[in-house]
Amino acid sequence: MNASDFDYHPALVSFKQYRQWWIVAAAMILGALIGLGLSYLFPPVYEAVFKVTTNTRLTVDPNITEIMVNNSLLHVGELVYQPDVLNQVINEEKKQGINLTLNDLHRISSVERQITSTLLKIHWGDPQTAAQIANTWGKIFYSALQAGYQQAILADELSQVQTILKNCLAGTPVAADAQQPCGSSKSELEAAIAQNTEKIAKAELGSLGLYRELNVSEYQEAPIPTAPVRGERGWMIAGGAGIGFILALLVIEILNSPKKSFLSE
Repeated sequence: MNASDFDYHPALVSFKQYRQWWIVAAAMILGALIGLGLSYLFPPVYEAVFKVTTNTRLTVDPNITEIMVNNSLLHVGELVYQPDVLNQVINEEKKQGINLTLNDLHRISSVERQITSTLLKIHWGDPQTAAQIANTWGKIFYSALQAGYQQAILADELSQVQTILKNCLAGTPVAADAQQPCGSSKSELEAAIAQNTEKIAKAELGSLGLYRELNVSEYQEAPIPTAPVRGERGWMIAGGAGIGFILALLVIEILNSPKKSFLSE
């Protein structure tokens, strides 16, 4: 082995190899055709996004921490997959001629948090259908949040009444505007507390885990997407041609490189 063995000049930089341009052209055409064929096997996917906005009201209540607020915002996104919401979506889409199952809904959707907003994303092969499903699902989801928020307010108000009733029963002084319940007898107060306990439990169950300081304020319907998020045919064809170009250069290099044995002396 001597120094000349390492004196290597790539065939790609040799002007003599330009006569083999047809290899590059053929490989690029073949690659583009393969990309075109794959685009039919993997059709484009469109993404429609429905946005629900929530507002968090600042409070001086030490029991409500920043972590609790953050978790409650994450919980809003989890409610997208509440069973009642999913069943309503399936029934509404069936009316539109689209048969979906619970597995389908999980497969075609994703949820993303954006500051205090929740994004419901639907992936479908047709842009109009993607937007239609996103808006149907999103509006059902928004209505469920609205109903849950009203129940959260009711639970909070009933809890305040419960505190007054218990203070009356215990003989603890209450505010002047809350004196009326305290005029009742002990048995009446106990009955009122028991009845109010049931109302609170029912309201908390219907609140979906929301609370008063987290207001579900508005939503934005999903527009019809104009471009696919993946599998665009033009990019697949261009990618196939690019791969063909690289492979052609490698083939030319191999065919025209000098054949030397590194074992020779």
